[in-house]
Amino acid sequence: MSVEPGVEILKTLWEKSSVGEWKIAQLRPLKLLPAQGYGEDYFRIANRFEFPTTHRSFSFGQLVESTGSTNSFLKQSIVPVVALVAGASFLRVIGTAFVISASGLVMTAAHVLLDPEDSGYGGAINENGAVRFDGNIQMGVLFPLPSTSYGPSAVRFAPFQSSRFWGGWKESPLFHERDRVDFDTDVAICRLLPHPGGAYQPLNLSLRPVEVSEQVFAIGYAEMDDIPVRYVDGAVVLGQFSQDLYVSVGTTTAVHLDNAQTRSVSTPGPCFEFDARIPGKMSGSPILGGDGAVIRGVVSKSLSGERHAFGALLGPATHLPLFDQESLKDLMAKGSEGVPRIQGTGL
Repeated sequence: MSVEPGVEILKTLWEKSSVGEWKIAQLRPLKLLPAQGYGEDYFRIANRFEFPTTHRSFSFGQLVESTGSTNSFLKQSIVPVVALVAGASFLRVIGTAFVISASGLVMTAAHVLLDPEDSGYGGAINENGAVRFDGNIQMGVLFPLPSTSYGPSAVRFAPFQSSRFWGGWKESPLFHERDRVDFDTDVAICRLLPHPGGAYQPLNLSLRPVEVSEQVFAIGYAEMDDIPVRYVDGAVVLGQFSQDLYVSVGTTTAVHLDNAQTRSVSTPGPCFEFDARIPGKMSGSPILGGDGAVIRGVVSKSLSGERHAFGALLGPATHLPLFDQESLKDLMAKGSEGVPRIQGTGL
């Protein structure tokens, strides 16, 4: 018996109730198949049509967001991280992020946030873990707009209102070397403005660590090109660009739960290794396990040209203090932000 290629994720659809509470309106599996010409371990996601939800309480806008191709579903939850320097002729695509709450929290790799500093096109200041960027830089993510109203390639820029990572600046003893950040974990969380249509569409989180030999896969914007821009009456107008999601499948080969103490590998904090191809711009991508039901970690780095990558573990990061000193685990328990947690055997 042949096995259908591709992977499957468990996708939730969120809404805000009439009394202002976040709730899951629908839970459904979503099959991700390779586009023509790709293999099973690394592929661009084929654009398959998905039937709309039949949930009657959805508004028209929410119905539009919940219908269309697999890519249109996922691009509401997995987004490219971009940076715009004032007056620049292009929008830098620097990594991938993913939505973790209906209220507008997104997660990425901590080193993605420091790209302006590391790449020399801007500065970043650490204010007790909160990141403040130079005034001439805007950082945020891109969400697709409903194609029925705006066309197939229209996007909305959602700027980061606040950003949080864990670690501190480490001063270099050498005059010619720049100071660098010593991360406690390669995880960062950013807050967006409230969604204009009600709810963001988060992915499901897991507090459990990944296990050795568990199949995992990352989804992100591999090698996505920078986006040309022009300015019309002071407004930024994007040129043509491609925004394709890729899946990279592998198996966990090692887990380093105590890496914060042992520093046995260079990826900061609790992390794991997996044998998958991870090209550039996939840093910050979600790594799914539990047969695609939950997020286990965040793509941290990979070895160039090899099927060997590292992911920051999600579970330990959920205990760290956030913007108001509450942890992500606290927010899960309170339900005030709409942070999903799927529970069950092996999840």
